[in-house]
Amino acid sequence: MPSPRARRGTRGGRLSRRVSLAGSALLVTLAVTVSPASAHYYSGGGASASFTIKPYDYNDTWMKPLNKALSNWNGTATPAYVSKSSSSSSWVQAASFSSSWYGLYTPYGSRTGRYFRIQLNSRTIYNDASNWSNFVTSSFVHELGHRLSLDDITSGYCTTSIMSYCRNRNSMTTPQAHDVNSYY
Repeated sequence: MPSPRARRGTRGGRLSRRVSLAGSALLVTLAVTVSPASAHYYSGGGASASFTIKPYDYNDTWMKPLNKALSNWNGTATPAYVSKSSSSSSWVQAASFSSSWYGLYTPYGSRTGRYFRIQLNSRTIYNDASNWSNFVTSSFVHELGHRLSLDDITSGYCTTSIMSYCRNRNSMTTPQAHDVNSYY
């Protein structure tokens, strides 16, 4: 039978290992929680941060917030550059849809030849916006984020990501640091 001192040392060793394992688990949990890039990757994005979209022609009420969305991505520290080109296979459609979403991104083709359609739902935007222009810009910036391989965020990061469902669409119109640091 071990001496009382040896038993205390054994218990202390077990306790020390348990504390060490718990500390390691906490660090891993924090690293996963704090490291956003891999957690919010969307495979429907494209292989390049520079891409084109067909020119759109709506009334001035739509044109200003849509163009602002392009400028808001182009003005970030990412290499994102979105431009209009009549030869682009990608397009945006603003119309009234019976669904409940504000915007919908649909990718086509392979990652290296990715093109897409973005639909903006005027019906839901009109119903829910207190600042219509900002709401349109925010929705379009969010959908363009999918092309940059950013996934929807359904919980957490509420005030720190344009990709978050719980962001304020009436005021958040630009990609946030979380988005800029997480794009593909």
